[in-house]
Amino acid sequence: MNYRIVLIQILLLATFISCNKDKQERKVTCTTLPDNAYLDKFPIGTLCTTDICKEYQAIWKELFLEKNNLSESYFNEHIIICHSDTSTWNDGISFNICYKVKIDWAISWNCDQFIIKIKNGNNYYPSISLPRDEYLSKENIRTAIDNHAFSSNMTAISNDEVLKFSTSKIALDKIIREANVNTLCTRWVFINDLGHICIEANAEYVNEPNLCIVATIDLINGKTNFYDTMCRIY
Repeated sequence: MNYRIVLIQILLLATFISCNKDKQERKVTCTTLPDNAYLDKFPIGTLCTTDICKEYQAIWKELFLEKNNLSESYFNEHIIICHSDTSTWNDGISFNICYKVKIDWAISWNCDQFIIKIKNGNNYYPSISLPRDEYLSKENIRTAIDNHAFSSNMTAISNDEVLKFSTSKIALDKIIREANVNTLCTRWVFINDLGHICIEANAEYVNEPNLCIVATIDLINGKTNFYDTMCRIY
């Protein structure tokens, strides 16, 4: 009988040790930078002032507001245009624009582009009707963006104005707690597939060569995601 009691006690102790080990915080290291320091990689450029640029920047804004169901006041308060230009490439001419989305303390950097003139003789995307060798209309551009034709894309953002977290530290602390690590450092701020502004953070595991954790948190709904991966040099 005593033997059975001792055996049960040993099994319970082993289970406790195993559970405690599973909950043990993993040690990581990273370099903490000021909020939005990642924006230093994207210096503010200049706005193109040609008539063509002005025309297509106006079209970009109209489509941006329509597609994202944004008001003029939302745009003025949360969108900061930083750079615009046109570029000539194999398929024709594209309009490019970069801007910040600012909601409270969080700022993401985004760039959109769309084709504005398709080179004569170009046979790509035959299923959509877009004229060649002439500047495209607003509806033409809408079609190009909807079909991602000629590398045309436009960022989808929600019209949220309130973050779930009052500071970046509170948001990071939530990821750190759920990921069961001792720290994380913000790498960048981005817009996810829901159009929500998010933080991506990472850190390198201590005594685990070339192994890092990458974590994200949605600043609108608070959802987190994290995974281990090989370390990358940013």
